[in-house]
Amino acid sequence: MSIRNMVARLRAVYPSVDAVTVETTVRTAYGSFHQGRVRAYVPILVERRSRSVLRAACLTAPGQAIDRGAAPETRRAHPGPEKD
Repeated sequence: MSIRNMVARLRAVYPSVDAVTVETTVRTAYGSFHQGRVRAYVPILVERRSRSVLRAACLTAPGQAIDRGAAPETRRAHPGPEKD
């Protein structure tokens, strides 16, 4: 999986996080697995780490984001303004 594809997918999941932050997060995660011996798992681990970081960014940012990558029974909206 390319970095560009992962960034595009994560930008759709976390629209409240700016594009530069999403790309930097993904590139940083890839860099942390640079020495990984089993390369087949690197994209999965990068995406998990990136989602974790971006989820935390959404918690500190105003608005609401939903992690669409989670299983339906575990999806939770992040705190945001209440709608009537």
